[in-house]
Amino acid sequence: MAVPLLLAGLGAVELAAWLHTRQALSLALLEAARAGVADHARPDGMAAAFEQALLPLFAGGRAPARRAPAQSLQAALDERGQTLGRAPWRIEVLSPPAAAYADFSDASIAEGLPADAHGLAAINHAYQPEQDAAARARGWPQGRGPHSHVSIFDANTLALRLSYPQRPALPGIASLLRMLGTQGGSYRRHALAHGYLPIVREIALPMQSHPVSWPWPAHGKIVGPQVVDTNMPLFKPDCQGWWCLGQGKAASAMPNAGAATPPGAGMQGPAQPGLPSPAGGNPAPPAPGPSGPGPSGGYPAATPPDPGAYAPETQELAVAPDDPACGVSLCCL
Repeated sequence: MAVPLLLAGLGAVELAAWLHTRQALSLALLEAARAGVADHARPDGMAAAFEQALLPLFAGGRAPARRAPAQSLQAALDERGQTLGRAPWRIEVLSPPAAAYADFSDASIAEGLPADAHGLAAINHAYQPEQDAAARARGWPQGRGPHSHVSIFDANTLALRLSYPQRPALPGIASLLRMLGTQGGSYRRHALAHGYLPIVREIALPMQSHPVSWPWPAHGKIVGPQVVDTNMPLFKPDCQGWWCLGQGKAASAMPNAGAATPPGAGMQGPAQPGLPSPAGGNPAPPAPGPSGPGPSGGYPAATPPDPGAYAPETQELAVAPDDPACGVSLCCL
């Protein structure tokens, strides 16, 4: 009975750490959204507010090697960025969509914008009911723009989706996650392939300033709705550790999406008209309806890959008895 009890206890520790991080990320995403709605949806401002709100996750530590929370946070982000080869976390701006600026851009509000926003498309935040009535008078059904298919109320709502790679607290869990991921795929699948558990949170808040179509920063932390590059080669990590008993070494190379769409390639896609619910629930279909914050999202279905792409080459153990991992892996028993 000790074995299942020990596993249950370790699982409770991992779950508690995950829930603690999840709650902290929800509060940090709220701070990023608040910074965005107050400052014209500026990406750099949202990124700074999010990382500032992450500091409680990195407070404390053991003496004498105790470091300031800011130093611990920066070290953790640097390590995660080097491991992933991508941004250490990612926020997708689902709304306002890019097409909304083509429908509702208003040049008359240029005087009320920051100096660095001059020349960029912006949406008028004021007099939204009057703008909606004018759009309906133009013949737009339910006041929805012809390019974005969202209303002025949707265009003045900031919707964000966070993907945060969390390193498991217990040994062995990272090896299991690597079996579920795909290198070179979507951000979340790529994080799984490197042993991180991606925590996803969403939020939507009404804008309190004029949304501006800012260029996306080069650091890749704040981006638009993501689409997987179907021309990028995908790789399945080699199976190692006690989770690979009897499975052998899996084929590393996966077929490109031109032949078959890999699993997870459809997990992220361009945002469809509308917005997700503020509570982060499942998005509703973008059918015409009353004006206001509407649904957003919709992901193309993933095509199952070739079953032979993941067939084990042998039935031998993935780790030989003389491997350095022997002694810490059950496959050596």
